Amino acid sequence: MVSAKINEIFDSIQGEGPYVGYRQLFIRFCGCNLVCDYCDTKFNSGEIYNVEQLLDIVNQFDLPSIHSISLTGGEPLLHYEFLKEFLPAVRKKIYLETNGILIKPLTDIIDLVDIVSMDIKLNSSAKIGDVFNQHKIFIELAQKHNKEVFAKIVFDENIETFEVNECIKLGKTYNIPLILQPKMNKNKIAVSKEKMIDLFEKFTSKYPNTRLIGQVHKFYDFR
Repeated sequence: MVSAKINEIFDSIQGEGPYVGYRQLFIRFCGCNLVCDYCDTKFNSGEIYNVEQLLDIVNQFDLPSIHSISLTGGEPLLHYEFLKEFLPAVRKKIYLETNGILIKPLTDIIDLVDIVSMDIKLNSSAKIGDVFNQHKIFIELAQKHNKEVFAKIVFDENIETFEVNECIKLGKTYNIPLILQPKMNKNKIAVSKEKMIDLFEKFTSKYPNTRLIGQVHKFYDFR
């Protein structure tokens, strides 16, 4: 029987990106294929669930009042075999939060999700190397299946000019919203006001479909 290790399941507000403030049910999966320098998520400890057990828990929440179910982590696409069985039994909009690297797993479940929230991983802040080519293939796949896609860009003071240009190119090529998300230190923004304004102006002067949105849930001290 297929199973997945899950760190937590909770009802809260979405604190990032264009869906800020919407009520969601979050399922935080354990494990990730990347080790980003800024990651603040403890996703190694958790409990093992089979599909039936997770459905039982999900159905205990007030689902009619919830906008969507957020699959987050960690990296939920590591559990694509589990999701292939779980998602068809869920009667809510599915919001996938992903690092935009695992193309084959996305292929297997893309028809089962509605919204793709993809992180653009910058080497200047994440320290994982250049992964723009993987991001391009990932976005193309999601759009081929007519999915809503937007990209979040976690940045710090070290963001480089070529990274700015590559992000803008992604936005223009695929006509997706870009969300600039300053790196946080707990519930404090770890990027200077001057840097944020300068970066926002650089993006919007070339690609107006760009927004600057911090991790709002941290300001509220929500999960």
